Amino acid sequence: MSDLPSVLPGIDIATGLSRVAGNKKLYLKLLRHVATDVPATLEKLSAAVAGKDAHAVREIAHSLKGASANLSITDVAASAEHLESAAKEEDFAAIATHVTGLEEVLQRYVAIIATLGDL
Repeated sequence: MSDLPSVLPGIDIATGLSRVAGNKKLYLKLLRHVATDVPATLEKLSAAVAGKDAHAVREIAHSLKGASANLSITDVAASAEHLESAAKEEDFAAIATHVTGLEEVLQRYVAIIATLGDL
């Protein structure tokens, strides 16, 4: 298992570590867990958007926002929050835009976590 570096783009490591009582091994495990869930999350999100199910989009975005905020994955949390807001308004043009943005930050996040070793 790789060690946790002191800096990762888009991730507030100090705050995230404080939420797990400084346990670097646990924090790294949780970061990796979120990263491994990304493909399934994007698949569910894509199906919800295709079905014009704003409620499902909002739930997925809310769940992702919470998980990423708890780990201080700031870019993902912010992007998920924008998507959640668009879904509350049932604005499918904005939803499409925010899904694209969320996909981009999630892919960046997965790539960053992948540099830490095997997921």
